[in-house]
Amino acid sequence: MKYIASLLIAGALAGIASPVYAATTINFGTPSGNLGTTETYTAGGFTIVASGFDQNNVATDLYGKNAGANEIGLGLANDPSGQHEIYFGKGFVQIDVSQLFGKVSNISFFTNSTTQGEQWSIFGSNIAGSYSGPALLSGTNQSTANLPGFGSYKFYDFVSTSQSGGKNFLLSGLTITAVPEPTTWAMMLLGFGVMGFGLRRRPSQALAAA
Repeated sequence: MKYIASLLIAGALAGIASPVYAATTINFGTPSGNLGTTETYTAGGFTIVASGFDQNNVATDLYGKNAGANEIGLGLANDPSGQHEIYFGKGFVQIDVSQLFGKVSNISFFTNSTTQGEQWSIFGSNIAGSYSGPALLSGTNQSTANLPGFGSYKFYDFVSTSQSGGKNFLLSGLTITAVPEPTTWAMMLLGFGVMGFGLRRRPSQALAAA
């Protein structure tokens, strides 16, 4: 009877502690309006900092757009079209993800736009306010993808590469997948350990009785 009770308790510990990779979404449409050169976003205990830079790597104002439908996200106030998005040749939005290191297993982003034919690229950097080298990832129109090489770069730079057609786009948000807490892993391992000990002890008791 004690054996069965021990297994039940161990199973409960392992089940309760089974790691759940909860997802948290940061929406860049809130707050809205002119945000200044930097804005801090916090959700689910996670924090990232967004910054705006012009084509000369000089700090410029971000713009939070929340006009509904395909017009929700983070852009730049210097967009010459008046759409307040990230416009070709006018700069980039940089996000600092360094505060998420060790806490996050995956980050995906999603983009938006008011027109069609937009092209964008993402660059990785460990220097604030600049980007260089080949793009880590490129895409078109509204898209969702994982941040490439997460853990290798403190900063990700979102740039419009559309030279014709729709020349601007919005960085709409991030979906963050958390790493389970160490205590969760410890409880789960403890539960499986108790179950293993119980299963090993049961045959020994049966032989002793025989």
